Amino acid sequence: MEDFNLGSTLPPGTITYEERTSRTTIDLCLVTVGLVDRVVRSQVDRDLDHDSDHLPISTVIDMRIQQLDATPKRDWKRLDEAVYNKALKQALPPLRRPANKTALNTYVQEIVGAIRGAIDKAIPYSRPSDRIREGWSEECRAVLAEAKRLKRVHSQRQTGESWEAYRAARNHKARTIKKALRNAHREQVEQAAKSPEALWRLVKWAKTRENPAPVVTPAIQHPETQQAVTDPAKKADIFRDTFFPVPPEADLEDIRNAHYDNQVDMPSVTEKEVRDAIRAASPLKAPGPDGIINKALQAGSAQLASHLTRIFNQSLQLGYCPAHFRESTTVVLRKPGKDDYTAPKSYRPIALMNTTGKIMDAVIARRLSYLAETYHVLPPTHMGGRKMRSTEHALHAVTHKIYEAWSHNTGRVASLLLLDVSGAFDNVSHTRLLHDLRKRRVDEKTVKWIASFLSNRHTSIAIDGFRSTAYQINTGIPQGSPLSPILYLFYNADLIDKCNQAPDAMSTGYIDDVGILAWGQTTEQTCETLGKTLEKAQRWASTHASVFAPNKFQLTHFTRSRKRINTEASIHTEWGEIRPEATCKYLGLTIDAKLHWKQHTEEIRRKATKTVNALSCLGGSNWGASLRDLRRIYEGTVLPQIMYACSVWSNASMKGKLYTKSMLNTLQSIQARAARVISGAYRATSRAALDVETFLLPIEQQIWKHNSHTVVRLLSSKNIAATSGFQTNTAQPTVADKTRRHTSS
Repeated sequence: MEDFNLGSTLPPGTITYEERTSRTTIDLCLVTVGLVDRVVRSQVDRDLDHDSDHLPISTVIDMRIQQLDATPKRDWKRLDEAVYNKALKQALPPLRRPANKTALNTYVQEIVGAIRGAIDKAIPYSRPSDRIREGWSEECRAVLAEAKRLKRVHSQRQTGESWEAYRAARNHKARTIKKALRNAHREQVEQAAKSPEALWRLVKWAKTRENPAPVVTPAIQHPETQQAVTDPAKKADIFRDTFFPVPPEADLEDIRNAHYDNQVDMPSVTEKEVRDAIRAASPLKAPGPDGIINKALQAGSAQLASHLTRIFNQSLQLGYCPAHFRESTTVVLRKPGKDDYTAPKSYRPIALMNTTGKIMDAVIARRLSYLAETYHVLPPTHMGGRKMRSTEHALHAVTHKIYEAWSHNTGRVASLLLLDVSGAFDNVSHTRLLHDLRKRRVDEKTVKWIASFLSNRHTSIAIDGFRSTAYQINTGIPQGSPLSPILYLFYNADLIDKCNQAPDAMSTGYIDDVGILAWGQTTEQTCETLGKTLEKAQRWASTHASVFAPNKFQLTHFTRSRKRINTEASIHTEWGEIRPEATCKYLGLTIDAKLHWKQHTEEIRRKATKTVNALSCLGGSNWGASLRDLRRIYEGTVLPQIMYACSVWSNASMKGKLYTKSMLNTLQSIQARAARVISGAYRATSRAALDVETFLLPIEQQIWKHNSHTVVRLLSSKNIAATSGFQTNTAQPTVADKTRRHTSS
């Protein structure tokens, strides 16, 4: 599949073969990756069953070609900063401090108008042609015309000579066009290699070349009438109802007379904070409705920072978020791996917000992050979206407890339950969120601003080249704002706290991903603990207007004990039975019941092989990017895929070895394949020679290097180190010793 860039249309694990007690996935439906986004539905269809042990697979592909109106785009590469800043200086209003909401909105509109006017003068529109293809030449046109002419001649004469003439012309046409396009691509790569920025854009293209963004959404099934809807305006209405439903009522009885104290006052926003936020923003991120990208703010930051600082401070002082900051465009994206793309729930919304507002969001988010880390107002096992924490920290916290349970030599077992909240960000109760912020010491001025930020938002839905009229949204947290992750951390912090109350259980969180680990003598005992903890989680959900999706829960029992362990023990809940699986996927890591990591190694091989194939589009032995550039690309794209969570999975055997021979051989073969692409070496070249000639660390050393860096990061914070199973001592062991001694790295 990787070699030919094929994608499976069936959801992973679909049973396609049944015989007596045997059930397996033996039949697959593969399409080129470019067709994956046009798959409407792919599933086993029992109605087509013809009494065979191979189950029939029904696949529907939408092959319609819809001509969309081309939206003009700015050519930001041709930005003339001198002209831009001159125009901006002339158009900006005088500095002032608006005294009320109306004056503040007017001031914001004047700033936005000045920026847009400067953009009009300094940045032209690009003029792409849908008919142009790099490398297409007059020679290509001529050989194509000749082949068509000879085909018409053969259609009239139907002789052997006319056929041979046409066949020769057809083959010559194919060779000529292939050579022209190949040479044009190689020339483009060589030109891009002269600029690091252009080279990395080319890398992004190579990785996604066979998976372009879908240009058309298939007919959507109306949830009520079950009719297929093709009109973009009606699709937008369906997605609006799906993305922004009326949330369930939250039980707010416990906060009616709540009293808050010890709130931490925040100082006024400084110009340095604004400059830092502008500088940190990704320059070419998609803009909101006003069309201003971050690069425009960065180019004019010397003049804009003082104006934005005044706006932000007055906005906080008034407890009011300007209306312009609350406008957005909601784009509709496919959720990968769904079996039916006629269902609205197979898509997710992303809010493209106005960039001036996102700068203020970033400033507030940084302040909330400072509060959380300085005053320890969030649970220590809540890892996502926080400084000095990563997915690796959360995974270490889980695997450390599993190894700890096993180390008692009593045959103890650990069980992990992964929760899923349906529409986590979309169903956030604003009243409950504001209470949670106040309870965790956020100052009143910031809380009032956040209340204004969340209320009376307006968004339009963009789909199939159509943009709907603006809808008013009063629910949830906008996905796309820098504030969203940290706000949700405050929102579900109570869930982590409640699930951490049992002495034989631990809960970890990463934004909206929550895992509960329980340990005990038997799986029946751990399932009982998880069941009681799940009841506490359900009580949290009722007070936070959240709805769990039990069909997406994952339960896995972890044991290496040789005595009989009931690995089929399940959890009985009000939703039904939650049955265990042999593996689960948590934060991108496939975890198996014995922590041998075979399944994760296979996942590494699949992903990394696909990326290495993309490397071959960027250079060869006598063309393209240089060896140095290709090595940098490998180290920046493929190696992170291989090394992700390496300090967790590199201890596969617990017998003094950090990995199995099979695992090491798989990783070495990936690096060797990449090294052959980088160097243009022969297939028979040894792996050791390839590492030397391409200046790549052998995989064993890469693992040690990654693990050493991880240990340093973990030990740099006492609280995080203890949570993840790392403890400092007076002996001051070396990094290598610490890595070797730690049972889960």
